[in-house]
Amino acid sequence: MKSTIRRVACLGILGFCFSGLVGCGSSTSPKTTNTAASATSAVQVNADGSITRTAVSENAITTFSEAIKSAKSNPAMAIDLFKKAAKEDSNFAEAWYNVGLLEQERGNTKEAMEAYETTLKMRPDMASAYTNIARLQIAEGKFDEAVTTLNKVIDDKTGIDPFNVEANLNMGMIYRHRGEAILERDSGGVEKQFSMSGSDNKGEIKNKEAYDLFAQAVVYIRRALVGDSNNIYCYENLSAIYYLMNSLEVARLVTTQAKLKYDEYNNALKEKLDAGRITPEEYELKVYQPKDLAAIYNTSGLIYLAEGEVSLGNAEFKQAVALDPDSVPAMLNVAGIAVNVQDYPLALEQYEKVLALEPNNIEAYLSKAVALRGLDRLDEAEKIYRDIISKHPEYPQAQFNLNVLYQEYYQKTDEARTMWAAFVENPQAQKIIPGRVEEAKTRIKQIDETKAAAEKAAADAARMQAEMEELERMAREAEAAEAAEAAQSGDGN
Repeated sequence: MKSTIRRVACLGILGFCFSGLVGCGSSTSPKTTNTAASATSAVQVNADGSITRTAVSENAITTFSEAIKSAKSNPAMAIDLFKKAAKEDSNFAEAWYNVGLLEQERGNTKEAMEAYETTLKMRPDMASAYTNIARLQIAEGKFDEAVTTLNKVIDDKTGIDPFNVEANLNMGMIYRHRGEAILERDSGGVEKQFSMSGSDNKGEIKNKEAYDLFAQAVVYIRRALVGDSNNIYCYENLSAIYYLMNSLEVARLVTTQAKLKYDEYNNALKEKLDAGRITPEEYELKVYQPKDLAAIYNTSGLIYLAEGEVSLGNAEFKQAVALDPDSVPAMLNVAGIAVNVQDYPLALEQYEKVLALEPNNIEAYLSKAVALRGLDRLDEAEKIYRDIISKHPEYPQAQFNLNVLYQEYYQKTDEARTMWAAFVENPQAQKIIPGRVEEAKTRIKQIDETKAAAEKAAADAARMQAEMEELERMAREAEAAEAAEAAQSGDGN
């Protein structure tokens, strides 16, 4: 049995940092965000670059506190209140930071960026502002700019906080992304396969450039662990990177460690709650949720697949979905295995769930067509292929699948050959999925050879038929001549 190996995770992991608001002077991580509704001081940047804390006016503190309280229920009002607090105290960097955070959560990139830049003018030592600017840059695909921004925090010589957890984690993800891009380029658009005997590409990856990028990603993520040894997002990404490096044993060890850290951290936090050392609100803010383990189980499933343990891998993917029903990578993996065991109803169900969450997910839309094809709903599958081709001409995978439909399912060989010939000449296909272009050339050759063989067989059959007819004619003539000779001999008697 073979199936597509899904990508381990996307850069969405970068969104884990700074999920809440901050009070004055705080520097936060995913599980240590300070949501205190009070502020006692602001900052002033001196001419020599040094920073002096200054008292915040009571009016500003009151307004800031009101904003904190309303942030979850009414973000728009909270933004207005934070801006009001900032006007009441001209050096209130934390107020502007929270404006940026709320605007970022609302998807207002321009407004968020402006707020963070204002924050940094007042407080250039706020690492979280740099990290969130980097997140915005990453979301826009500006990875080089994000590297520059993050280095302002973690550069060994000039960085303001070299072991900052979120900045190192984000930098590690950028290097991971670059390594994955190289592996994807090298694959030529032909998906990595697995079978019951395990990965078809065991051992260290051959591309040194990709390997070095993954190795550098590991360095940054391990630095993040120095700052927070219980951060399971670091373990999650380490396991994924080791999987991508084909260091399966190490990847497995890291996934196991992540699960242990999850339990250790939550148990310790519960003890603090029971002892009255933290409030229930602080506990809820800091505690890891079951869905935080979903990516760990997803990577664990991929490791099992690479080891040839398909059933165990499938169980891990399903556990990931159970922990986080919105885990798109896990759902795609459940669906991928379902396709391979011809459980097309389950595959279709999973793809539709993904599309309900991500309506613009082209991969899921295309895969839905594959499931429909398996259910013999060919017209619906073709409609999806043509819809993607029409709306996304830059995505040649849809044309590839449409060609397969015509060749293998409709058995319209002549039309399929014409379609394959056009696909081979498609510049986008040549650039993005050259492996599929080579497969198309092979298919054209096979069609031509099959057609030539069929024509030869037909010609041979026609020749044999003509020869048999000629033999039959000659036999009839011989019989007639023999009969005539016999008749003549009888007349002579």
